[in-house]
Amino acid sequence: MMILGIRTSPTTVRYAVLDCNGAAESLVNADSENKLDFPADCRNIEQKLHWLHQELDRVLRQYPGIERIVIKANEYGRGGEKASSREAAYFDAVVLMTAGTRQLPVDVKLYRTIGTRRNEVKTFAETNVGATNRYWNEQMADAVSAAWSGRND
Repeated sequence: MMILGIRTSPTTVRYAVLDCNGAAESLVNADSENKLDFPADCRNIEQKLHWLHQELDRVLRQYPGIERIVIKANEYGRGGEKASSREAAYFDAVVLMTAGTRQLPVDVKLYRTIGTRRNEVKTFAETNVGATNRYWNEQMADAVSAAWSGRND
């Protein structure tokens, strides 16, 4: 089974394609595209939402074996909601809508439901699955960890 892990932000969407084959998991896109940067000409939220929907459709066509999507959602702490986190929530909604139109199960998770913490997510992802060879950062580790957490759902 293949699982798509997603982590959105106001400028970039990171995604991990995890292949769960029995007891082994492999990061299918470790050496290929895993980062969707919003184009400079996408200036308003409507343009970004439309662009992201098209890109998600492309990714799902590229990996037809994806059977589940897991989103790592924003954590809201003492700082409360900001405009940037609100925008990321809109992008999560595009992922939910895209999954719904394709009848793919989708889960939205926080660090505690994944089984890690923000300051440990890179190590968690590397230990359980591995890292990408390019653009490895906390957001990509979120996407990898989210996908990994969906393997038993």
